[in-house]
Amino acid sequence: MCNKARILLFLSLLLCVDVSMSGVSKGKQDFAVNVSSDGTYSIVVQGDVWLKSAPTFFRADGQVFSSADGSLKLVKNTQSSGVDVIGQWEANSFLYQAGSSQIEASFVQYTPDPSIFTYNNPAIPFMLFKQRYINGANNTAFNSNFTISGFPGFLIQESTIPLGYLSYGGLMFGFKYLTAGQWGPSSFKIDDGIEGGPLTLFDKVKTANTLIISPASRFMSSSIWRQNSSTGGDNVYWGTMGGVVDVPVGVESSFILFCGNQGINKAMVSWGQILKQWHGRTDQYVKSDFTINYLGYWTDNGAYYSYLPEKGKNHQDTVLDINSYMVQIGVPVKYIQFDVWWYITGNDHGVVTWSAKPTVFPNGMEWLFNKTELPVFGYNTFWSSNTTYATANGGKYEFLIDVPKSLPLEERFWTDLLAEGRKWGLFAYEQDYLSDEFRGINKLLTDIDLGRQWLTQMGNGAAKNGLTIQYCMAYPRFMLQSLEIPVVTQARASHDNRPGTDNWKIGVTSLFAWAIGVAPFKDNFWTTSVQPGNTYNSTEPHTSLHAVVATLSTGPVGISDMIGGTNKTLIMKSVNADGLILKPSRPATAIDNRIRRMAWSDFDGPNGEVWSTYSDFGGDNKYGIILAADLKGSYNMTPCMAGYQGFPSSMVFPANNPNKIQPLTDSQPLTMSGCTKADFCLFYVSPVLTINGKQVLIQGELDKWVPMSPQRVTDINIAEDITISLTGAVHETVSFWFNVDGKSSPVTCTLGAGGLATLRFTAGTCRGV
Repeated sequence: MCNKARILLFLSLLLCVDVSMSGVSKGKQDFAVNVSSDGTYSIVVQGDVWLKSAPTFFRADGQVFSSADGSLKLVKNTQSSGVDVIGQWEANSFLYQAGSSQIEASFVQYTPDPSIFTYNNPAIPFMLFKQRYINGANNTAFNSNFTISGFPGFLIQESTIPLGYLSYGGLMFGFKYLTAGQWGPSSFKIDDGIEGGPLTLFDKVKTANTLIISPASRFMSSSIWRQNSSTGGDNVYWGTMGGVVDVPVGVESSFILFCGNQGINKAMVSWGQILKQWHGRTDQYVKSDFTINYLGYWTDNGAYYSYLPEKGKNHQDTVLDINSYMVQIGVPVKYIQFDVWWYITGNDHGVVTWSAKPTVFPNGMEWLFNKTELPVFGYNTFWSSNTTYATANGGKYEFLIDVPKSLPLEERFWTDLLAEGRKWGLFAYEQDYLSDEFRGINKLLTDIDLGRQWLTQMGNGAAKNGLTIQYCMAYPRFMLQSLEIPVVTQARASHDNRPGTDNWKIGVTSLFAWAIGVAPFKDNFWTTSVQPGNTYNSTEPHTSLHAVVATLSTGPVGISDMIGGTNKTLIMKSVNADGLILKPSRPATAIDNRIRRMAWSDFDGPNGEVWSTYSDFGGDNKYGIILAADLKGSYNMTPCMAGYQGFPSSMVFPANNPNKIQPLTDSQPLTMSGCTKADFCLFYVSPVLTINGKQVLIQGELDKWVPMSPQRVTDINIAEDITISLTGAVHETVSFWFNVDGKSSPVTCTLGAGGLATLRFTAGTCRGV
């Protein structure tokens, strides 16, 4: 379905251009939310009804009020309009009486300001469903995994066209219970409630059409609920999470329905761009995060020295030995992560005091930082009810005690705690066990505001101290909440990387991360397969696959080898001589047809992992990267399938054979086969240039995973000649490749005292600056 005719068809349509706010027909609609005077509604995409509304309901006064049985009374219907940070909007609002509560349910059609949105033309109408509690609601609690309100809500029924779904759920950015399947009452199975996340629906036949539904505000108290026949019917609802006891006066929650016409990846990115604009999130902190930009050494679960120091030594001596070893072999590690083993915990494994155990670092954290000069990525879990910081235990700060856990209630606690950490080299803060804290503090499930307060105070404390935050064991709601907390720059997108596991499969969770502006982290990895004496009694057979995925993720690259067990050659494929990670412009994500194959086993998509990404230098200077691994059989991929619509005419070649170039077009697709985990397939895509009558491909730095990285190439000027500006470490040597009429050869550059050089293709020269 991804041929030239199909592309032209979709380009000729501007999907989402006509959102009807009434039941009046306007002919065949590309996208419409049709709303009737009784408050029922339906979603139409290109003339097909995708979704029909389920009964609207709200809980109040200890009972459910529903439009299904007439107990939810419609008081009046009004229209309004206005302008905000997104653009113009028009609202169709229905005021309901639910017992003693008055609640307004609104359909808000937005037409975004086109000057704001630049990626993928997202300046197209979308719908917000808003719930506003005019006079609040009391005695609303039901079940924390359900919702106390249902708007929007849709019937789960067989559709007239085959629809698939993708749902994020559970830990690690929704990685744990990520599900895909077919829309229908028997096949729609998701992780809902407090673990649930965004839902994506897509068409099997017209493969560009995509709907995304998620919370758009009040992320920590909003949920998705998959209702089944035992609780009233086959419906899916969005609303306030079911454990909330009371809803204060004036509380408003919003849920977004976005429709895209350029496939799943691009719809997700456009959906995320709207949410980022609404909540004011920029990439400022992500771009400046030291731990995202430079190579690190990690000691968390899966690492050789997780809990385990060198034989006969403590952790302090082990850290000193790690640092000396890395310097000795010339691996430019720029920071170190200290995991759960370093601070004082109680019997419940909760944090008593976030300071070093004397047996671990006898000379103290500050002494160790001064000795190694390595910035610290500081790990933390949940707070013990016995924490020394709580006033209940003689400390200075108010905590909510819920044995065996506790929750800080003051922002100054975070400000003071992290300021103290700065003294011993803290550069970034890792908050793990978010899910355990959320479930373990009952008031986080019953209070509509406490979850947001907790995370916002943590974020403000980090911002005041110039720190960034990584989330770990985070439900999707935590990640959506990070839209309001820009210092949350990264998050784990997979389970822990114990040697020999497949935690590298982050192509779908990376899409969620990229959409909302958070760097996905695949966890630490070994660079050699056999590391004697490890506590896991295991080996790592796929070191290169872990390394390339970490690099293509655009998140942290963290090695975790034993002393004497590091493969420098492998590591240096990820970084420059200074340890700066050479990455693409966006994370590698699963191609659309991979996601469709997850939903339909008979879909003509790859049976295995096929991801794509690119480096974008502006204009036609776009360089693609395609990764295939654990692929059963073969797969033919066109530029459209790879997400390269709009790219210039290009050639593709395997990373291990730059002379083996071939066109990449709709009629000449790339055939991938034999792409296992041990022998994964990596391809690079370069635009075709004509210089002095010769066909030229800029192939870049082929001894790196990302040969054309914005961290290395700062400018490309193409006229009668090709001039390329390079940057890196002082006097670093860079081997930069070109293919001329099918033959590849390098130009060797030595960067100058300023770490810069200018390369001129025709002369084959490079001048350092």
